[in-house]
Amino acid sequence: MISPTVAIAMLVAVIGWLATIRAISTSRLSSRNKRWMLLPSWIPWMALALGAPILSGFLALSEALHIGSAITIGLMVSVVVAGRQSRRQ
Repeated sequence: MISPTVAIAMLVAVIGWLATIRAISTSRLSSRNKRWMLLPSWIPWMALALGAPILSGFLALSEALHIGSAITIGLMVSVVVAGRQSRRQ
């Protein structure tokens, strides 16, 4: 089970990532470039969110890698599905 500290850190990371997505969506880049920037913008937020619990001793490195990879894979799937749905319309 994930500790409340790690859950709060991940919530902060998701909120920060959503703010980054908002900034990317209002930029003048093409829609293709915007889509390519979604996942790379997640990596720094994830590193910040999981780095603090690792350094504090709340979370082992292997657990952090599992949590981070699971969330990243979920985000990748959602980006791919959203991209396919926008192409069909």
